[in-house]
Amino acid sequence: MHKFFAKTQFLGKTVIYLPQCHSTNTEIKTFLKKMTLNEGSILVTDFQINGRGQQNNKWLSHKGKNILMSILLKPTFLCLDKYFYLTAITCLATTDALELFTCKNLKIKWPNDVYAGNNKIAGILLEASVSKKNIDHTIIGLGVNINQQEFGELNATSVLLETGSTQKIHNIMEVILLSLEKWYQKLKNQEYEEIILKYHSLLFWRNENHVFCIQGELIDGQIKGINNRGQLVVEIKGIERNFDNKELVFIQ
Repeated sequence: MHKFFAKTQFLGKTVIYLPQCHSTNTEIKTFLKKMTLNEGSILVTDFQINGRGQQNNKWLSHKGKNILMSILLKPTFLCLDKYFYLTAITCLATTDALELFTCKNLKIKWPNDVYAGNNKIAGILLEASVSKKNIDHTIIGLGVNINQQEFGELNATSVLLETGSTQKIHNIMEVILLSLEKWYQKLKNQEYEEIILKYHSLLFWRNENHVFCIQGELIDGQIKGINNRGQLVVEIKGIERNFDNKELVFIQ
């Protein structure tokens, strides 16, 4: 876990390794206050005492079994209204890598989870430092279940459970970083349509009839996609409505 990633261009050339920490996002922010870190620096750990997901949801992981890392990017080229694309390309890089390791039926559950079938296999948390209308830097927290077998009552799975084989965590991490570099370059090149089309092709529950909870009410709807602001577009009674994160809950 200490070694850098030889095959990448800039991601993972600087690696900060901690045997355990409260959360990788919190720790890398602490390092940023003390020193200058190059874009592409990552912080990895074997165990998070207080791993966090979106909206401060807890991320539970067994020690030494999974990918737990934070990646520092400096997308100063990106306007704030395009911020969701960073989440999108991280999801796409993760699904790319898991497909190479023979995971099947991978989907992106809006806005920032990766599912294998109906079970969560990865989660992403982005935190940005903003200057005016542009992004100074962003920290991408990424947790991917690799060799964990038990999740209690959580609706979760792992590469091991999906494929029947244990994997070297470093190898999957490197493939994720290589794919993220590819998608990050597309984002720099303003290839927004390609990113959204790929995201749509993997979108969980897309074009299916399901039940959602909206403002405490159970409502039938059909996910149509996301708009250019990253909002979820859901058709309800023939009318398309846009939702921000936490404005609706997936029910069944």
